[in-house]
Amino acid sequence: MSVALEAGVAIYVAMAVALAVWIGIFVYLWRLDAQASALKRELEREQSEDPVERAPAPRATVTRVRPASSEPGEG
Repeated sequence: MSVALEAGVAIYVAMAVALAVWIGIFVYLWRLDAQASALKRELEREQSEDPVERAPAPRATVTRVRPASSEPGEG
C-alpha cells in the first residue's frame, strides 16, 4: 500500500493541495489587481496630459418630409 494513501498522511496531502489552490488564487488576484491599477494610472496620466476640451456630441433632429396625415399610396 502506498504511503500517500494511508489515512494519517492523506489528510496532509489534501490540506497541501487545498493550500496550493488557495495560494494560486491569491497570487492570481494580486497580479490582476496590480494590472488593473497600472491601467488606471496610465489612463489617468493620459487624461491629464491631453486636456482637450471635449465638445458635447452633436444632436440629430428628425423632421417630417410629408404631413402626418398623408399615407404612402394615397394620392
